[in-house]
Amino acid sequence: MVIPWPTMRIASVPWITAVAGLAALTLGVPTGCSKSGGSDGKPGGKTLRLSMIPTTDPGKMARESAPLVAYLEGATGAKVELTVPLNYAAVVEAFGADKVDIAYFGGFTYVQARKRFGAEPLVQRERDQAFHSLFLTQADASIGSLADLQGKSFAFGDVNSTSGHLMPEYYMRAAKVDLDVIGKAIYTGGHDATALAVVNKKVDAGALDEAVFGRLTKDGKIDPTKVKVFYTTPAFFDYVWAARKALDPQLAEAFQKAMLALDPANPQHKPVLDLLSASKYVVAQDASYDRLREAATTAGLLK
Repeated sequence: MVIPWPTMRIASVPWITAVAGLAALTLGVPTGCSKSGGSDGKPGGKTLRLSMIPTTDPGKMARESAPLVAYLEGATGAKVELTVPLNYAAVVEAFGADKVDIAYFGGFTYVQARKRFGAEPLVQRERDQAFHSLFLTQADASIGSLADLQGKSFAFGDVNSTSGHLMPEYYMRAAKVDLDVIGKAIYTGGHDATALAVVNKKVDAGALDEAVFGRLTKDGKIDPTKVKVFYTTPAFFDYVWAARKALDPQLAEAFQKAMLALDPANPQHKPVLDLLSASKYVVAQDASYDRLREAATTAGLLK
């Protein structure tokens, strides 16, 4: 049964503080939610509070984000605080409570934040303009298409995930997949957890982010000979960095310019791009997410 995102408890938001402490210990940035501001009219001397949805293990994401933090501090002149909470909903709620200046959203969490809080899109990876979800099963499974899912167990990621839930379900419904499969699906909470659930035969199949799957196989976390991709969705717009409406325009612009300047040919930029599974950043536009809004509204997930 699909659970509408508003039922995600706001009680999850305090984990922002807990994980902020972890990120601070790891990255050498201060804890707390200091105001981004200042009267000098320059980004320098200000604090830029970033948050990212936990596409994989949040603690691991925080630990590995040091190159991004260091790069942004050098490029913007601002002190950067980075948090990675335990679920997607916590990022949206913290953003709406003005505890986050710029957030890394999935497409679905972005349209939520846009509708509720006026989030302003800044940049996205070039690959996010034509993103895909992958449907995974065991290598020796009899599943070869969406039609073969009848009577099978299935896993989504986070209920608020674009590539781990919203778009996979959208295309499953379009293909007339048995609604019982969708209704009984489990939610693993993350793309890596979905992949592991399939590998360990906890479920027959699952849907996840193509970039995370690529990283898991590249890093040897998943043996590609043990699984097979039996369906790839059509392209859709996904991840995006977006700023809160009241953020100092100069600070938002400094962040945007810093991300657009990332160059894979620059050895100093490569660790940042590798961390973000990116080759290039481009300017993001709100209108690009109209189709995704329609899908979320049709599924009763955006009200």
